[in-house]
Amino acid sequence: MKICHLMYDDIANPWLGGGGAVRAMELYRRLASRHEITVVSGLFPGAELETERHGLRLLRVGSARSYALSRVGYCRAAVAQLQRLEWDLWINEFSAFAPLRVPAALRRQGLLLFYHFMGLHALAKHPLVGGVAWLCERRALRAYGRILTIAPSVQAHVQRRAHDAEVDLVYSGVDRRFFALVPEEAPYLLYFGRMDVHTKGIDLLIAAFADIANGHPDIRLKLAGRGTPKQLARVRGLVRRAGLEGRVEVIGNVEEERQGELLRRALMVCVPSRYEGWGMVAVEAAAVGKAVLGTDIDGLRDAVRHDETGVLVPPVVVGALAEGMRA
Repeated sequence: MKICHLMYDDIANPWLGGGGAVRAMELYRRLASRHEITVVSGLFPGAELETERHGLRLLRVGSARSYALSRVGYCRAAVAQLQRLEWDLWINEFSAFAPLRVPAALRRQGLLLFYHFMGLHALAKHPLVGGVAWLCERRALRAYGRILTIAPSVQAHVQRRAHDAEVDLVYSGVDRRFFALVPEEAPYLLYFGRMDVHTKGIDLLIAAFADIANGHPDIRLKLAGRGTPKQLARVRGLVRRAGLEGRVEVIGNVEEERQGELLRRALMVCVPSRYEGWGMVAVEAAAVGKAVLGTDIDGLRDAVRHDETGVLVPPVVVGALAEGMRA
């Protein structure tokens, strides 16, 4: 079968490189020996227009001049690239900030991959274009007859919005290397994920840690994961303004081995997101035997079993996060 997957993100994209891109690569490298797979994504600095990875054909479209122009260029060029290719199945991995205008005839032949609901958070993240992103999210669910999600709570939410669509679910897997790690306990809490302050709730986490810091002087907070220099500077600014420079370590991107070490030695893994599709780090932490402090939102309430693999608290409530840390 010839499969064409349209997704803005790429695991090598320095502006993003999120879990959706990792999931796609992990799935497709396992399918590449049996199927002909092409992934069309956004262009970024240093990227080749066409290359191969794990047996997949990767095509990049748009502009590498800036993150904003990269997304706009992808929106303009991705569907045209799809129309030039041969495929038996095509997939639109929906992004509210890189929505695709797809002709109805193509939509009828395609599958919408929908990770999470952003809702009005789009306006909080990017006020100038957030309204457009919010509207595109609502319209996308009514435009496709076949929709794929990755978590039961998201699937149920989609079914309430897209009454006439066939909505299926395919979970994300966990790398076996996490199960082989031997857990220990060092005096720190861990956040591991993209340095996206709003989406991932990093501002809430720092505020919650500030609330407990004086009462737990031996405990530190470590923040690790991918981020642009601008994102990392913003996180360090939050730490500095909270007066926590000696207690919070902003590590940034790490290789797989360091990630494993950070996870296996943490007291607890914190996932304070405002919205999620699944929360891969939550199940990775569970594989290592580490408790998760997460927010009770779509996706995470599937990835974390409350009072079994972790604790779920109300979203966007600093006091609740702080109480979860004390527990």
